[in-house]
Amino acid sequence: MTVHPLADPLADLDAQRAQFDWDAHDVMRLDGRYRTRHLPLLHETPRLPMRPGELREAEYWPPIRSVVLPVDDAALRADAVFGAFLDDLRAALGSRVWWPGLALRADRVHTTLAPELDPAATLPDTPLPAVRLIVRGPWVGRHNTGRVYLPVEAADSASVRRLDEVRALVGAERRPMLAGYLQLTGDLHGEPYAALRRLVRHYQTRVRVPLSPAELWLMDTMDDLVLRSRVVQRVPFAV
Repeated sequence: MTVHPLADPLADLDAQRAQFDWDAHDVMRLDGRYRTRHLPLLHETPRLPMRPGELREAEYWPPIRSVVLPVDDAALRADAVFGAFLDDLRAALGSRVWWPGLALRADRVHTTLAPELDPAATLPDTPLPAVRLIVRGPWVGRHNTGRVYLPVEAADSASVRRLDEVRALVGAERRPMLAGYLQLTGDLHGEPYAALRRLVRHYQTRVRVPLSPAELWLMDTMDDLVLRSRVVQRVPFAV
């Protein structure tokens, strides 16, 4: 029986063979997309508000519009198991992870429900039925290699159905949800590579952080880390 990708993103990603093949390598090389669309963004220089004609490296215009579910970063870090993962990762990799990004992106951590919509797309103004989510442990893909994602799943069948209904409204395909959370600053080999492999395997199924987002966002962004972005519509979930 096929599992809905919203109900079990890890199973769906495994079925696609989308996860980085740790056993086939002894080095993790940042891929071409990551080098051009992520690596130049890993700095703490203040970003100007979104506007055309003021692009920096790895930014684009016009912005891309997507439907996203905000992920409560404070709730993630308050979880004991997730906190242990971050502590272990910092001890193992140190500056090989872009730690300033945690603060810079704390208010815009999200999982994308429907990407790359028509620039004029909108959502209904009325509140939506509440959904419940579970954030899972670290995952690294075969593409955009260098970014550490957190798979996000709907906690129950009602939440799967409600999120599917939103996707149908905007004409988006079924796909697993991922929240980009951490970025590597360079290739990994030797002990750092082995350490990240161990930590991904140890924490991937152990992390289970329950969340109930208060809103659904329609977001415009001009870079892949949403460092220059704006929420153009907020639709509340019913309490």
